[in-house]
Amino acid sequence: DLPPCARLRKCASRLWFIVKIKIMKYVDPGNLTGTYTLYSPVFPNPFVCVKEMVGQLSYEILNRSPSNGIGPWLRENWEWHYTSFYFEMAQIYHILGIAIFLTLFRIFLNFALLKRIPIWFKIVEHDAEKFPESAWKSIIYTITWTWAVYLCVFSEDKYFFYPMNTWRTFVTGVPVPSELYWLYMLQMGFYVHCVYASIFLETIRRDFTVLMLHHFLTLGLLSYSFGVRYHYIGLLLLFIQDIGDVSLEVTKSILYFKTRNGKDHKGPEMLANIGFAFFTLQWIVFRLYWYITKVVYSSSYVSMLLYPNGPFYLSFNIMLLALYAMQVYWFIFIVKLLVKVLSGEEIKDNRETEEEEAARQLAVERERAAKGIKTE
Repeated sequence: DLPPCARLRKCASRLWFIVKIKIMKYVDPGNLTGTYTLYSPVFPNPFVCVKEMVGQLSYEILNRSPSNGIGPWLRENWEWHYTSFYFEMAQIYHILGIAIFLTLFRIFLNFALLKRIPIWFKIVEHDAEKFPESAWKSIIYTITWTWAVYLCVFSEDKYFFYPMNTWRTFVTGVPVPSELYWLYMLQMGFYVHCVYASIFLETIRRDFTVLMLHHFLTLGLLSYSFGVRYHYIGLLLLFIQDIGDVSLEVTKSILYFKTRNGKDHKGPEMLANIGFAFFTLQWIVFRLYWYITKVVYSSSYVSMLLYPNGPFYLSFNIMLLALYAMQVYWFIFIVKLLVKVLSGEEIKDNRETEEEEAARQLAVERERAAKGIKTE
């Protein structure tokens, strides 16, 4: 008989073998190239990927630097943009129209449902004010991520598994498929709405500046990838990013049900802890690992295999790496929260200011006093 830990490892090993066999039946190894011929298409070797990317990036930086002076270099880049960037007024109208619709629909949904739910469940006032924001984002991110999963994983080209497929049909100005076009319009419209909502509709937290920078950078990446027809890289980016927002906002929505009718309930906190564990795991896998081995690898290395000296290489990859740096920054908050949870402290959003935390505690004590409940 094996010890319990050994039995668990053996079961996990068998489970991973079965999953890997299923994946390889679904994925055609003959369609993989480079690093992906030697390693799993789902879990490629990150060290080899980074080595190839760094080598390609170094080569491109040296060869694309303004050796003949900054003037000719800027003129050449401007000509690339002028001849290869396709973004029409129709797209701007669609984005603004969707942003206005989402803002109005959010106001209506808050009034009709999301602000009523905390009243029905008698959630403490401080949490009741924040619940509609998280519930709204949960709905939007679930829709967009499900849409991206379908296009990225279950479509004929399976862009998540085959990085080469993101570039096989690349032509500047090529029409974007309608199913991907409207996902782009919805996402860009949503982030335009987020800029307005972050200032006028939502609670301002200590990472407000970084959050606004994130909104503008995401808008820049989406509009840029759409305009230069790097739209399949944009699709990979949406698939990688949005699951984190889904798990975060759903977890926060559940946690707001902890204090109801002046009493603390264990169920929501337990579910929130499970949700936070999943959120931490997916952040490591999706935003720290797959972001590099799928999105940046395809954009910085695979693109040059098919289109040497292709336009927009440096500017687009610089934006991708800047977004990755922000995700590393936010991971610091996640680690701090994880340490608190493991030490038995109450799970809460550590981006909130001390004044907000004090305001919540005061609201809880006031409600308990009104109901004659003694504070422990």
